[in-house]
Amino acid sequence: MPLIKPLIDVGLDSSSSLLEPNEISFEQSTSKICLRQTSLTEALSWAHYQNENDRLYYVNDKQHTLSLYMSGGYETHRTDVDSGFGAPGKFCLMPKDSESHWQLGQTQQFMHLYFSDDYLKQLALKVFDIDPRMLQLPELTFTNDTATEALFRHCMATSDWHSGHDHLAMEQVTNTILVSMLQNMGITKLMSPIKGGLSPKVAAQVCDYMQANFHRQVYLSELAELAQLSEYHFCRMFKQSMAQTPQAYLLAIRIEQVKLRVAKSQASMADIALQCGFANQSHMGRYFKRLVGISPRQYRNLSAS
Repeated sequence: MPLIKPLIDVGLDSSSSLLEPNEISFEQSTSKICLRQTSLTEALSWAHYQNENDRLYYVNDKQHTLSLYMSGGYETHRTDVDSGFGAPGKFCLMPKDSESHWQLGQTQQFMHLYFSDDYLKQLALKVFDIDPRMLQLPELTFTNDTATEALFRHCMATSDWHSGHDHLAMEQVTNTILVSMLQNMGITKLMSPIKGGLSPKVAAQVCDYMQANFHRQVYLSELAELAQLSEYHFCRMFKQSMAQTPQAYLLAIRIEQVKLRVAKSQASMADIALQCGFANQSHMGRYFKRLVGISPRQYRNLSAS
């Protein structure tokens, strides 16, 4: 399974944007100050910025961005649409690949939550049983949501982003923020008929099979046979239905099992790796760190504290 690099920064080459005079990308802004940033997992990351009196455009071609104005922003507005002006407590939701143009006013601070499309769709499926194919993020500019704002200000803004001690709590709060966003910000669903994908019955059958057999090598041919499809068509239709590949789904099951064993037993990491279907401890640790953001041993220590 190929590794996916986590988001480091955002922006787009100026050649792909219809620039206005003296306009630069968010990434290239010289007046922007990154006060702090952290990557929780490959799918979730945060940044806290300060900026002022800038004229720029914003595009994130890797992930979605949910932004909250922490302070200032009263003179800030979009130059490509009629947006009104910003203020503390105002949210902007900028879906992946959307482009927006901005004129910033006096000093302002804002926090960005970056999250992948697949991660959001998997969360929506898990929490609300929303078919991933039906979920479409709208572009929102200067909207309000007091519940989500409280999570930003009283949980994320006050956390220690660098010590690692708050890592699990920050990941949990981040998931709660995304659930709150889905509930409260008018997230729309596609109304067009759903085509392709596995039937609910077959999807449940395949997922139950992986849940029951995570501890051993599971072959793609087994799953395709269960669905009565070729391996190629099975992979494509599983991804449509579950917003992730069969391999990624099985890996997520194994990682959840590792979490349970690491937190609730004193078994060695080598034994846990074998119990959960990994070739060895190193293999388990590499994927655990990529998906959870910390090592299994760190997870055990934090769970015990």
